[in-house]
Amino acid sequence: MLSTRGASWAANVGFSHGDQNAFDPLSNPNGIVSFGNAENWLVQDDLIDFINTHNQFDSLCCMYGEGYSGTVRLRRAMARHLNAHFNPVRKIDPEEIAFAAGVTELNEVCALITCDPDENDSIILGKPIYGAFSKDLTVRTGVSLEYVEVGDTDQFSPDRVAGYEIGLEAAKARGVNIRALMLCNPHNPLGQCYSREALVELMRFCASRGIHLISDEIYALSVYERDDRPSEKFTSVMAIDPTGIIDPAQVHVLYGMSKDFGAGGMRLGCVVSQNTEFIKAIRAVCRFSSPSQFTMELATKILEDQNFFSKFNEKSLRLLSQARLMAEGLLSQAGINFHRKGNAGFFIWLDLVSHLPVKETRDDGWAAERLLSKRFSQAGVIMATGEAYSAPSPGRFRLVFCLKENTVKEGIRRKIEY
Repeated sequence: MLSTRGASWAANVGFSHGDQNAFDPLSNPNGIVSFGNAENWLVQDDLIDFINTHNQFDSLCCMYGEGYSGTVRLRRAMARHLNAHFNPVRKIDPEEIAFAAGVTELNEVCALITCDPDENDSIILGKPIYGAFSKDLTVRTGVSLEYVEVGDTDQFSPDRVAGYEIGLEAAKARGVNIRALMLCNPHNPLGQCYSREALVELMRFCASRGIHLISDEIYALSVYERDDRPSEKFTSVMAIDPTGIIDPAQVHVLYGMSKDFGAGGMRLGCVVSQNTEFIKAIRAVCRFSSPSQFTMELATKILEDQNFFSKFNEKSLRLLSQARLMAEGLLSQAGINFHRKGNAGFFIWLDLVSHLPVKETRDDGWAAERLLSKRFSQAGVIMATGEAYSAPSPGRFRLVFCLKENTVKEGIRRKIEY
């Protein structure tokens, strides 16, 4: 017999398990093309070559080590990396960094330490936004999420802050206490960066309401140049002087190895905060999700070798730009609409409203989106739906474009012919 929550998790929380049956043009041409996970396949060979030539481990890696939330050497290496690439207004101290086994876990921990479900506390998010927040922030915490309208695909200007104001007041009227605002910058799934002006206004909003600002910046260095139109630039909240805007103790940044480093399998993420009590609480809870000593050792070697990272990142950005343009070309040729702004991250936000089989669902758009998703799956293509990403209206899908080129082409071909 399971507990009530155990039975609920088993019945309602999806998870990956078993053979992926992944498409390969030679060994498995009928396999599944999955656009589901945002992974950068374009630099896997470079990463694994580095790992295979730097995998000599000290015997201390077999021990419990220095604690649960990052070795001293790893935190120093990450601090140097962030100071070099995020342009912080003040140097980040290694003591302001705590690690866990992935940013997924840190999402959960941020909810645990900022919200009390018994007090009807909640986290506010603009929509659309990263779909897994709906699990990461809620499943084990009991915390509710407040999704609000902030402009759909146009949510990156200062005037969109009004949407959060309206959403917070509406939640307050229902007895919901907003304790934190969660951002993706660069944005997932829109692939855009918040302007400095918008970030300042969001910081002012959080300051005026006495809530935390949690900025997920995991795609920070996956911002590539476009030759066909102006390119957006990434600005970290750590690059904005908080003086006169917000207490820096209210601002927290999430980062990790899975995106910019193409190393999701390392399961390693960190939070950066000047709030001593926040970091202390993170470290206390993360004893349940400590990264392995071997993972931390490998990550330290990658971070310490900034010559390798500079070349790796330069190649990654070049290939991301090329892959994005290739995928956009295929979509345009097929008459498939998509969000045409942005130059960050691994994905394209598709607009398949005109393809929704609404006649089969009695004009129920969300049911039609689910039906279309089912048909894509039957054709061997998996994509995240707009519903999963809290899109304001049905018909959106997220396509990851940085898989192997033949995989992207096959997936789009199947979509067209489904």
